[in-house]
Amino acid sequence: MSEYKFRLAQPEDAEAFSRWAAENDQIDQKDLLAGTKAVNPTVLTFAVEDGEGKVVAFAPFYINAALAHLGFNPEARASEKLKALQTMLDGAAAFFVQFGVREILTLSKPEYGVAQWALTHGFEAESRQLLKFDLNKAMTETQK
Repeated sequence: MSEYKFRLAQPEDAEAFSRWAAENDQIDQKDLLAGTKAVNPTVLTFAVEDGEGKVVAFAPFYINAALAHLGFNPEARASEKLKALQTMLDGAAAFFVQFGVREILTLSKPEYGVAQWALTHGFEAESRQLLKFDLNKAMTETQK
């Protein structure tokens, strides 16, 4: 059995990878664009080769910022919280853009006021299901 090799994609891979992606009807156009440096400057494309050197798979990855949660001073007025939300978004966006990060993600529920605010301030609901691979959990299980 041959061993598979993980590597960074090389410039000579670009033509085949572009063709494979364009011919795959299970890749959304938005995802194709998200995998470009023009849209996400932090994108790195990795490839997997079989033991004979044939590329079997490739995957573009990029860095995003994940908002864990928001906390508010319980004594703050609603108007103060709204101004703080916009200031937080503007500040975080300015910070992350400097490092090539072009997406801020968060999880919420439609009935939460913060989610309703987010939807009216540039966040978009994703129609697809979120799938999360927890690296901390995987590393803990590997150490057992």
